Amino acid sequence: MYLFVYGTLKHNCVGHQLMGNATFICSTRTSRKYAMVDLGPFPGVVHDKHISLITGEIYNIEYGLLCKLDDYEGKWYFRSEVPMENGMTAQMYFLKDIPSSKKNKSFLIPSGIWEDKMDEKAKGTVENILCTKKNLSPGHQDTLAYEVHNNLYLNITNRCSARCTFCIRDMADGVYGYDLWLSREPTLEDMITHLRALDLKKYKEIVFTGFGEPTTRFSVLLSITAWLHEQGIKVRLDTNGHAALINPGTDVVGELRNAGMDAVSVSLNAQNEELYDSLCKPVFAGSYQAMLSFARQCIAAGISTRLTVVKVPDVDIEACEKIAKDMGASFFAR
Repeated sequence: MYLFVYGTLKHNCVGHQLMGNATFICSTRTSRKYAMVDLGPFPGVVHDKHISLITGEIYNIEYGLLCKLDDYEGKWYFRSEVPMENGMTAQMYFLKDIPSSKKNKSFLIPSGIWEDKMDEKAKGTVENILCTKKNLSPGHQDTLAYEVHNNLYLNITNRCSARCTFCIRDMADGVYGYDLWLSREPTLEDMITHLRALDLKKYKEIVFTGFGEPTTRFSVLLSITAWLHEQGIKVRLDTNGHAALINPGTDVVGELRNAGMDAVSVSLNAQNEELYDSLCKPVFAGSYQAMLSFARQCIAAGISTRLTVVKVPDVDIEACEKIAKDMGASFFAR
């Protein structure tokens, strides 16, 4: 029986002696994306959050040892068979939920590599990116798309890699009378079925924006974009520009261009990194520079690019507009 381990059970890690006479097979990654979180002395992986491929090791173990490891992992975890990048399948431990005692002390590891724990100053609580509203009202209906200003806006996730101090979702349940909290993330099939029922030609453009950062669901975003592009419909992405950090190892801008993305609107929000970190509270270290780099790459790729800011105290609108002008982007203050 094959077991995939990604934390303390790996070679040279504190729990490896528990592996007994298990036979090492290879190092590899999962073929699907999950979310690895740092729980302090050990990691966990969340099954239904899709952040990164998980790096670890495969061992061949006997059933008796597997039962002992089940006891070792304890009540916080469950085990499931998972496909690997190298074509193998193996059992893997997942968190049932982030334990309540750890929720304010758990941190996302965006690379999916246990050794890549960030230093304390760079950490953002995992709930910042795995955020969804609890206790939705009875009869709640998810809003997958909504019409405003002759545009159609797509609401594909509530997850975000920042917690901006001015974010509308901390003040209301939606915009223009639409409730944008989702009870679950819509599948690609959900979105395409919904869009097929609409007269898409009547909209100026279709825009990815809602109560979350669309690039946390990058593959779904690309598939919908390509489907719309084939029909000659203009598509725009409203984004915080963290896509390369959320999707490490991916040519994000190249894939957006190839899918047919026409325009991006990037949230600049501050004239310098210090103010940006204070206002936007990003999960990832280096988010401000990553956002600027994303915008520059979009311009170089021929994607129409706009930088935006929200008019809040301490934001120097003129300085922000100069940043946009110097890189060749348009600018809008909201």
